[in-house]
Amino acid sequence: MLPSYVRVTYTLSEPVWHLSYTRRIAHGHGKLMMDSSVPAQDTQLRHIAADALARRAAPVPDALLDRFAAFVDERNRPYIFTVILVGALGYLLFAVGDFVVIRDMFTMSLTLRILFAVTVISLTALLVRRANNLSLLEALGALYVHIATVIWFFLLYGSEGSQIGVYAHASVIFVLWMNLGICARFTTAVVSSLTLTLVVLYGVWIVNDGNLLRFFIYSTLHASVLVFSLVVSWFHAFNQRRLFLLGVIDKVNSAELKHANRQLWTQAHTDTLTGLPNRALLEDRLTQALANARRDERKLAVLFVDLDRFKPVNDTYGHAVGDHLLVQVAQRMRALIRESDTVARFGGDEFVVVLSGLKTGEVATNKANEIIRALTEPFRVEGLEISIGCSIGIALYPDHGNDELSLQQVADRAVYEAKEYGRNCARVGCDLEAVSSEDPL
Repeated sequence: MLPSYVRVTYTLSEPVWHLSYTRRIAHGHGKLMMDSSVPAQDTQLRHIAADALARRAAPVPDALLDRFAAFVDERNRPYIFTVILVGALGYLLFAVGDFVVIRDMFTMSLTLRILFAVTVISLTALLVRRANNLSLLEALGALYVHIATVIWFFLLYGSEGSQIGVYAHASVIFVLWMNLGICARFTTAVVSSLTLTLVVLYGVWIVNDGNLLRFFIYSTLHASVLVFSLVVSWFHAFNQRRLFLLGVIDKVNSAELKHANRQLWTQAHTDTLTGLPNRALLEDRLTQALANARRDERKLAVLFVDLDRFKPVNDTYGHAVGDHLLVQVAQRMRALIRESDTVARFGGDEFVVVLSGLKTGEVATNKANEIIRALTEPFRVEGLEISIGCSIGIALYPDHGNDELSLQQVADRAVYEAKEYGRNCARVGCDLEAVSSEDPL
């Protein structure tokens, strides 16, 4: 039964994503050649993800933690590297401000900033390629910011500049930089923000020689930036969880939709008993084969195969035995044709074979004799030994027609002539040239 949300439309030509499967069906190679069902485990994971998504914080369930870690890693590893890279370069460019405010420490400032930027960029580039844990990169980024802050206040404390107290207010950028780079674990952002706040507030107090007014002004500014950056980090982490959970649900829904589409396509274009193409798919494949024959200037053969003495089997042993016999007939015929050819069940005890890319018509008559010989061999069905045969009518393109309808009419007339001729034989085209299985063409 199809899911309630599935609304599938399809045409005679199968969807592109289904190409490899439909080729096998079109060539007469049975029913589904792969397990197309959606695993029950995936369906269960969808329910778990939906339940988590309905909760306010959208927590990731334990069953999905490994997948979530891979999702976050793939999505955020380049982002974190970019934030750290931009931050390191920005920290280096901040030496321009040092040249203006703390010129007496400029040489040391430039040296420390260059060493810091080179070390951070090199180490981060190495870890981005090799580190398996994204949280390690986030923690390392927070550590970079702490070290940069300590270097900053060390330079300010050692300077004799008159504006270092005001200049220290620029350190508010550190907490913003740090939290922009934390997107996987909000806990990391909270803990790192608290420790960085203590470091910065202590540095501002020391640099301003305990001036309460300046300390209060900075603390107010720092608090607003801190709250803003934590909100950004929280939203980033929350949005990651929601996107991941929605992705899990969408992936399972997509798999179910494809499975439902495969089932509908199979039901519409294959025979449920034998797994062979039905009339609708046969028409489609015959049209394609004719187009290829015209393009390549090759011959094409349509073989109508009608089973002999099949009705007595149904009357004597029942339809269940007859159905098993039809399945075995289909298997024998499939074994005789190429991947590029098609065998279809036309209805009842009638089958159609399309042979493409032929150089001469003799190939078709030889193949007809092979089919006759194969179906003449006794079948064993439910402990019974049953012997039947078949009559075959052959139509050739372009000898007997240039379109699908003409070829089918010629082959249909030829198969009835074969039955009148004595059954278990084949007749070719409108000239009704007869060939028997004992006297191959």
